[in-house]
Amino acid sequence: MISLSPRGLEVLVAVAETGSFAGAARQLDIAQPSVSQHIQILERRAGTALFLRQRGRRATLTEAGERVLAHARAVLDDAARLSEDLGGGRGAGERRIVFACQRPVANSVLPPALAGFAREHPEYELAMVAGTLDEVLAQLRDGTADLACFLSRWPQEGVAGRAIGVERFALVAAPSHPLAGRAAVPPRELARHKFVRAAHRSGFSIHMADMLRAAGIAGTPVASRATESGMVRELTAAGVGIWCVLAKTVRQDVESGLLAELSPGGPPMTMGLWLAHDERRPLSAAARRLADYIEACSTAEREAPRASS
Repeated sequence: MISLSPRGLEVLVAVAETGSFAGAARQLDIAQPSVSQHIQILERRAGTALFLRQRGRRATLTEAGERVLAHARAVLDDAARLSEDLGGGRGAGERRIVFACQRPVANSVLPPALAGFAREHPEYELAMVAGTLDEVLAQLRDGTADLACFLSRWPQEGVAGRAIGVERFALVAAPSHPLAGRAAVPPRELARHKFVRAAHRSGFSIHMADMLRAAGIAGTPVASRATESGMVRELTAAGVGIWCVLAKTVRQDVESGLLAELSPGGPPMTMGLWLAHDERRPLSAAARRLADYIEACSTAEREAPRASS
């Protein structure tokens, strides 16, 4: 089954109707690179080209593109009718918050805050979309998401954001790893051992590399790559290599003894936890309330007294 997002289908229809990527960008009021990204994602998932691209000529649908276009129009028409049937008017839109969140943040950092907000503010409809850093930023820039939360070492271009906290990253390995159990391991020694990493290059990999480089761990060999964090976890536990990961993600695994945390000494490896929205559009009242709630929860967590060991 091919997974096609409604926003991607909207972009496809706009390109077909206007005859160009630039025309679609103007029609949808989004950046042209965002149009290209949506079409590339659709083509990758469809496994074939959807448009014939010739410089200076109208974007023409391929045979496969014509089939996907017919499907796109049917899906979007059905969605519009459903919205009307459910009474999706302006008031409902003002109460709806589409929140894009980087997957490790969604899974390990924000669940208490989001659950608390939903419990205390039942008047709002909170729609959460988890994804990679690149996907989260694309959803902000094309207007799909109202608000986003992600990990980053620096501000992101095209979005208005602020760091609301700092999250620590950990180096973990199997308890049987030759470096496990040592009080501290010099960064240069760590860098000689193989790592397990994500299988794809992304914007977030640049932040990871920068953080490791700042800790003195650069140019590490890679033992294996995997697309899903669950598989990276299993490879690490099996002794394949070292994993650099958000510390909260593996807290229970370290406490249970499934994984062992390695200490390179020096300051902790960290990234900022950012809240952001499209800089071209002000936050709605609903999204601002969610942003304030998440920031308050982050502040409370930082200021909470730590139990003595």
